[in-house]
Amino acid sequence: MWAKLWRARNPSLTLSMFVVLVVLLSGLLTPFIDYDPVEDVELKLRYLAPSFEHLLGTDGQGRSVALRVFVSVKAFFFPGLIAGLIAVVFGSALGATCGYMGGLIGRSIAALLELIDTLPRMVFLILICTIYQPSITLIALVSSFLFIPSVATLVRRRVEALGAEDYILAHMAHGFHPFKIITYHILWLQCRALMIRQLIFVFAYVLFIETALSYLGDYGVQEPTPSWGNMVAQARTSPTLWPWLFPAIAIIITIASLLAVGDALAQQEEEVKR
Repeated sequence: MWAKLWRARNPSLTLSMFVVLVVLLSGLLTPFIDYDPVEDVELKLRYLAPSFEHLLGTDGQGRSVALRVFVSVKAFFFPGLIAGLIAVVFGSALGATCGYMGGLIGRSIAALLELIDTLPRMVFLILICTIYQPSITLIALVSSFLFIPSVATLVRRRVEALGAEDYILAHMAHGFHPFKIITYHILWLQCRALMIRQLIFVFAYVLFIETALSYLGDYGVQEPTPSWGNMVAQARTSPTLWPWLFPAIAIIITIASLLAVGDALAQQEEEVKR
């Protein structure tokens, strides 16, 4: 699946996959980086332009922008992965149950999912963060909950379409357990690209929400802990571009690359179905 995308000879897609790979490696490495934002303060180095010593310049506290951009991946990486996994696992399970079983149980689950899907995501997130102590973990959990209906709807439609296929009917006739048919023959073999695509989209959404709320300053990651969002917020007081320009570029490129890879997976899935 990934090899086909890499061999597609599409320069923009190749670049997007490279960016996603860099973010993945950065997210895995940042927990092992011993970074103290207080000790990094060096006021005599404030607002330095990019140089060999400071690749992306320094901010208003004399801290390395390059190091803070790298460490900031930690703010959204694992919460985004957890949110994506929760949304995909529960959404796939509920969607497969609705599509395969149907009947009263299927209609009841579908009605509940439609009710959840009517909630405005951003407004609901801000409301939850207002009621409870805001944290990136809370943001990730609420985001995963809000995306479960979207994943379930896509999986349900796919399961309903596959339910009438000859090979599925043959497995049912030979007495295969419904759990094996759903999890292996339908979800794993036929819906794998769809589920990975949805995981990527949820991950990108958590990144967007984390940076947006950190930019606002009340609900997201707070200074001095670095986040791309609160680094961009420095534009309000910074006399130079460096402290906020590079994290802003990182946000745009990362989200665009994630969505591009997700769309490529969707197109590949459509080609396989044909």
